[in-house]
Amino acid sequence: MSGIQPQHRDRAPGSSDRWILLAAGCLALAPFVAYHRLFGRLYWFGDEFDLIDQIDRIGFWRWIWLVFAENFVPVFKLLWGGGVLAFGGSYLAMVATVWLTHALNVALLGRVMRTCGLSWVAVICAQVAFGLSPANIETLAWTVQWSAVLSVTFMLLAFDGFFRAPSGPASFAWSAASALSFSRGVLAGPLLALGSLWPGRGQPEARPAQRAMRAAGYLLPAAAVAILIAVLATGNHHHMKGHWGEAAVFGTWYYCLNPAYHLLSVESWGWRTVVLLGLCKFALAGWALARSQGRQRLLFVLVVAFDLGNAALLGIGRYHTGLLATVSSRYQYASLIGIAPLAGFWISRQWDRIPVPAVLRGLAASALLAAGAVHLCRQWGGDLEPFTQSRGTESRRILLLEPNPDPQSVPGIPGLPVERARALIAKYGLH
Repeated sequence: MSGIQPQHRDRAPGSSDRWILLAAGCLALAPFVAYHRLFGRLYWFGDEFDLIDQIDRIGFWRWIWLVFAENFVPVFKLLWGGGVLAFGGSYLAMVATVWLTHALNVALLGRVMRTCGLSWVAVICAQVAFGLSPANIETLAWTVQWSAVLSVTFMLLAFDGFFRAPSGPASFAWSAASALSFSRGVLAGPLLALGSLWPGRGQPEARPAQRAMRAAGYLLPAAAVAILIAVLATGNHHHMKGHWGEAAVFGTWYYCLNPAYHLLSVESWGWRTVVLLGLCKFALAGWALARSQGRQRLLFVLVVAFDLGNAALLGIGRYHTGLLATVSSRYQYASLIGIAPLAGFWISRQWDRIPVPAVLRGLAASALLAAGAVHLCRQWGGDLEPFTQSRGTESRRILLLEPNPDPQSVPGIPGLPVERARALIAKYGLH
């Protein structure tokens, strides 16, 4: 692996790049392949039963267009509900689909970074951290979270289209699909609107009117979805009076602590930890923005803005869950997207300064990245074991084996009667 390329060499990935990016995406599947037996223990849980219950009561096509908690997500519902029916109720097949989508995201992240001229050291560092981190365990082992994964897929596809062909229609469609897959997917539109107005992208500048039209094309679908959520969906956004301070604190803790809190196995807790990790994160973002230019700088602007926007929306939606929830594994996916490209860029620049021949630097980088990948992959086993006990073994015992369960004890959603859950299991072959 060579050092970072000259800043002005924004480029489209070539054929050799595509094979490397594909290999990196396949590598992201390593934890799922290595621990497939543990993943096979998982079972339908919580909101999944609620969604299947709704499909059964009101019909698939009507269900798609109904809000789900604080989400209006017809794209996610079409794919998720279709998967339930197409896979005959197989939970392992559903989890495998989430992992395949994640592998695509890892490849797409690398593609966008290469399009913006980042070196292979930077790209592979970002892909390894994002692709293999066990901090993503709940996102990648609970199929309801496919919503968040899909929204990132569509956002990265929109980024890819935007950087390669700013006037092309594909990026507008992908941006809208992100908003229709997950509530915080509404960020994709404003981000690309910002990108449309950003000066100095290393491409011929369009006229101001054209740039404004592009920005509006990204903003309008996101705004429409946001309005639907604000009007129709349930959630904290309906009663924020007197809670803005709590939301701000929650968002601040989330932004500052993640993803370093899990990646570095931090054990301390409190404002000192928040301030220390937050300062490091701000320093990294500031350094990357100051040392980059052209497409690279714009990419960093977009991912930093995504991370901040996600923190703000999460603060509004989840402030009531307590500050310990800020480091929940279900919220790490977006944070990793927001920081991995910056960290990869910093590492690549420091690595390039080592005074040894480029060939030796490349070999050493390959060895260290391989060791890091193995280390992250091996961590999945220890984290999965207790997770599958609560999300699989216990669920199966209560719903499939327990002769006299508590009538309201469906794991993760106690308001649904056990008999109703068992009826759904039999009807849809949930296994």
